[in-house]
Amino acid sequence: MAKHGKIPDWYDKDNEFEELFHKDTTNEKTTNRTIEKILKKYKIKTVLDLTCGTGSQVFHLLKRGFKVTGSDISSGMLKIAKRKAKQEKVKIKFLRGDMRTIKVGKFDAAITIFNAIGHLTKTGFAKTMRNIHRNLNDGGIFIFDIINLNYVLDKNNIMKMSMERIASSGKMKVRELQHSIIDNSGILTSYSIFYTQKAMRSPKVASKNIITLQLYTADELREMLAKNGFKILSQCGIDGSKFNDKKTERIVTVARKQ
Repeated sequence: MAKHGKIPDWYDKDNEFEELFHKDTTNEKTTNRTIEKILKKYKIKTVLDLTCGTGSQVFHLLKRGFKVTGSDISSGMLKIAKRKAKQEKVKIKFLRGDMRTIKVGKFDAAITIFNAIGHLTKTGFAKTMRNIHRNLNDGGIFIFDIINLNYVLDKNNIMKMSMERIASSGKMKVRELQHSIIDNSGILTSYSIFYTQKAMRSPKVASKNIITLQLYTADELREMLAKNGFKILSQCGIDGSKFNDKKTERIVTVARKQ
């Protein structure tokens, strides 16, 4: 069993695979639309993406008129993000830093998307909330998503966490097989194997990874946010749908700095 709480170095080693599977997917587009809608609702102008990765939200929001700064702990992910910015001929400030400690300035909103807070222990998440509080303007908002623990535990939905993904990069195909288990403390452990295959050659194992995520219920999030200087404004599904305790897979939480 992998030790939870350490940010996996997989994001540095296999960042090209991560970019390949997330690029222009329906999930990515749906997520970006939901985040954009929330930011517009609260008339946000400046955004700090504390876990920007290769820039999925950063580039989308920049094109929609927001002033965005991207930060991530992974130098590999940031390298791709900077390369994309150069290719698209846009100026974006990218910084390497840990969401628990980085101090950038004051923003109208801070975001951490794609289950990023799940990599942290509960203590680490509390530290992150306090740090985000310091990086927000008065009344600023914090938007994040995380897999809903009650969804995973209901009706054996843990089986839906196992999956197969296939993507292409030039003449090479990449296949990921993943299966997941969950323990009594709400930590989801996912085991992934990446295979690469060129033309008619036999597939090769390119990478094996173990990733852990601390999941939460909506009530747990509400309680933790209140203890760390935030008041929840809303919770919904990743597509903006009304939150349901057992049916919503990923909880999008919007909280205001108090």
